[in-house]
Amino acid sequence: MGMFGYATGILLRLPKFLGAPVRAGMTQIGVTQIEMTQIGMTQISTSQLEAVLDQVESVTRKARDLVADRSAAHLTTSLEPASWSVAQCLDHLALTTTAVLPAISEAIARAPHLTTNRALRTGTLTRLILRNLEPPYRLRLKVHSAFVPRQHDFNSAWDAFEESQAQLTKTMRAAIGLAIDEVTVESPVYARLSYNVYGALRMLAAHERRHLWQIEQILKSLDGALVRAS
Repeated sequence: MGMFGYATGILLRLPKFLGAPVRAGMTQIGVTQIEMTQIGMTQISTSQLEAVLDQVESVTRKARDLVADRSAAHLTTSLEPASWSVAQCLDHLALTTTAVLPAISEAIARAPHLTTNRALRTGTLTRLILRNLEPPYRLRLKVHSAFVPRQHDFNSAWDAFEESQAQLTKTMRAAIGLAIDEVTVESPVYARLSYNVYGALRMLAAHERRHLWQIEQILKSLDGALVRAS
């Protein structure tokens, strides 16, 4: 869906309520628990970035569950000539993540440490883009040629997706405790557009949810066709 080339409300992580165990490195405030990291003498909340990291890891787990025990035919079948198969959705996600991660990693290397316990900013443009990314979606968006799926074989597409997810989570962990909303990356599609790194990571996570939902719809349609044919 060419997420970095087009223009939600801020995703909120539900609080963990009083009574849940407090892990090392966590501070309990009122009825919520907030992930903290020590920067000098200041405790910095890391819950925002860790929430996005959880979303990315959840996509990997859910994708694995969706494709488990599915036939190769199901995973490589397109519902319409111009639509994508499950394998192509996964390949698109791998292509997108692989394309944008080098610039994100370079920006993270330049990011200063957070020195106050403040919220990371998403950015106005990014919030508009997120509104169009989140599923269920009605608006289909043109995909830049660089991100059009090339891989039709499921095993190859899955391996590429899994590797790109591993690299993404590794990159995100390296950003914990940093002011990644103070460094920017250019859109790989439109050089005039740029986003701060926190916003870019939120877009990647939303983009993944978009295509995970698409995969769910593909498989539901294929299952429905089997039932009607039986």
